[in-house]
Amino acid sequence: MVSKEELCGIVDALGALTAEEIYSVTKELYLLRGNVPLTLPSIKNLCVEAEKEHLIAVVSWGEIEGLDKDELSYYISGPNAFPEVPFDLSEVIDILEMTKREVDLGRVSGRFSKNLHKRIKNLDDKINSVNEGRFHPKDLENLEHRYSDILNQYYDYSFWLPGDMSDIGAEIQELSNRIESLKSAQGI
Repeated sequence: MVSKEELCGIVDALGALTAEEIYSVTKELYLLRGNVPLTLPSIKNLCVEAEKEHLIAVVSWGEIEGLDKDELSYYISGPNAFPEVPFDLSEVIDILEMTKREVDLGRVSGRFSKNLHKRIKNLDDKINSVNEGRFHPKDLENLEHRYSDILNQYYDYSFWLPGDMSDIGAEIQELSNRIESLKSAQGI
C-alpha cells in the first residue's frame, strides 16, 4: 500500500500530477516491487483523504507553468506534507518519461486567499444571524468549530504560501472577538 507520505513524495518530486498520473506512477512502483497495484478508485480515495488533511492540494492548469488550457485538476504537495520519496521513483520516472512540472505558488496563494476570505465572510454572516436572535448552545459550538477550521487553514497557508496574509489574520482575529462576545452574552 502506498502511504500518504509516499503519495506526498511522488507529488512533490514531480511538482503536479493528476490522479490518473499518480495511479500510473504507483502502478509502476508496485510492478517493480512485484506487488499487485492498487486500483484507480483506491488511488483517488487516497488523494481525497490526503487533501482533507492538507497533505496535498488541488490546483488548476493555470497555476502550473507551461500547460495548455485543459479541464484537469492537479495535485501538488500541501502545507502539512512530509514527503517520503519512494527509493525506486527515479526508475519509474524514467520508464514513464515524466518531467517535473513547476507550480506558480503566487497564483495558488491568490486563489487560496480568496477562498479563505469567502469562508471568513460566510462565518461572519452566520455570526450576524446568530447575534440577531436567540440561539442554541449548539449554534455557538458550530461557530467555534467553523472558526477553528478557518484558523487552522490560515496557519497552514500562511506558512506554506508566499505573500502577506496579515489582512486575513486581522479578519480572523475579529471573528474570534465576535464569537467571544456571543459567549459572554450567554454567560459562557
